[in-house]
Amino acid sequence: MLDPLPVFGHPNSTRNRATMTIERDISAAELALAQGNSAALAAALRDLVPGEPLSPVTDQLASYALAKYPTMRPSLSGRDAVFLDMIDITKRVLAGQKADRAEQNHIHIDVDLDFIGDVRGPDFWSLPQILNLLLLGQIKPTRRAAVVGTMRDDGIYALEWIAYYRALGFERIFIYTNDNVDRSDELLRLLAAHDVITLIESNTSRKVAPEVKAYEHSVQLLPELRHYQWVLYADSDEFLAPAAQYDNSIMAVLAALDAQFGQKLPSAVCYPWLWFISDMVYNRGDGLMIERFQHARPHWITKALVRLQDIVSMRHEHFPDVKPGGFLVNSAFDLVPYDVRTVWAERSPNYQGGRMNHYWPKSFEEFAIKKGRGQTLDLEENLYDRPFELFFQWNGYKSPTNSYPIDPTFLGRIKRHVRDLRLLAGIADLADEIDRQFPALLRRYYSGGPQLRSLYRQHKTVPTEM
Repeated sequence: MLDPLPVFGHPNSTRNRATMTIERDISAAELALAQGNSAALAAALRDLVPGEPLSPVTDQLASYALAKYPTMRPSLSGRDAVFLDMIDITKRVLAGQKADRAEQNHIHIDVDLDFIGDVRGPDFWSLPQILNLLLLGQIKPTRRAAVVGTMRDDGIYALEWIAYYRALGFERIFIYTNDNVDRSDELLRLLAAHDVITLIESNTSRKVAPEVKAYEHSVQLLPELRHYQWVLYADSDEFLAPAAQYDNSIMAVLAALDAQFGQKLPSAVCYPWLWFISDMVYNRGDGLMIERFQHARPHWITKALVRLQDIVSMRHEHFPDVKPGGFLVNSAFDLVPYDVRTVWAERSPNYQGGRMNHYWPKSFEEFAIKKGRGQTLDLEENLYDRPFELFFQWNGYKSPTNSYPIDPTFLGRIKRHVRDLRLLAGIADLADEIDRQFPALLRRYYSGGPQLRSLYRQHKTVPTEM
């Protein structure tokens, strides 16, 4: 067997030292909100945040959150004002109005929201931040499933990834993107204008992990997402693959969850990675990524399909912080232990109910782009800038025993969705131009092909054995 593959978080990492559930019981505050009881809400908030500097205005905040008609807005500034603004938007949504964003399907977030990527967790939240999440939780979902993804310089994969999740039956796709240089901004904006996706463009200081910022923004500052009961969090190289019994349908998965758990649904379903290898190939090659790479090896790290109303935070990226009483299951719907060290601990992955196909290495050219964009981040713990050696150590060679061919019927469905996307005005021309410019993107990060080929030869090694 091969060596364990990468862990984006780690039991000793800063982001994993806190507990995975908000320790304070928020049920009293939720009940007070549901009942419209301002006094009870203020009392519950005081219990949640004892000694909070904003305590003198707690009564005012509680009254403002519950007011159905315009009333005196509490005077808050800085980060607290961000959450008060979101409370205003959420109140409009609860009143049956639209969120009133500037552009349909297109949202901009700036560096002033980088703080949302704080990995310390809910125990460090302010009172307005907690109240905001509680109020968002009052939005009742009317649809079943959405996917939240992140992309950067991923224009060559965008149509394939979107088509894949449309083929699975997800009703909406939310894509966060930042700091692109491959013209994928233009492609994603056009897809948003065609109502294919909801696009959230993020400007960042590059001092915060972009995925953490995106995931936390989706939980705390994206009321549009609250219309969906279940949300899959996946990166642009991750493709959910439900087991054969679900016939490549997310709706069949959700029906099975309802049948097994009834009213007490799990907070999240954790799908283990199946790590796709590339035979150490150098050139990118032609065709869909899911066709080019069909060999893999197991990995126990998971990504989560979450029931949004149970979620407090997605700061861990691979699994959620949930409300007290929440629980996680694996892809076979078996209960899984819920503490940080157990979640990260090495174990045999259970693919009985499905998996998350993770295309991490791909070709060396594609890995080089991944590494290049990771180098632009200025993080205390930069896990996005991986050494070139890892392309080889965390890769593998094809064999009859590690073949995982894609279902040809499902592949045909994906290709039809890709074709339909390309028929939309402007999409095919722009997608083809991004594809043609891939060599130029490589040159932007590395000074020409000879240098990159030299790096390939210099760092080439064998997959690490356990």
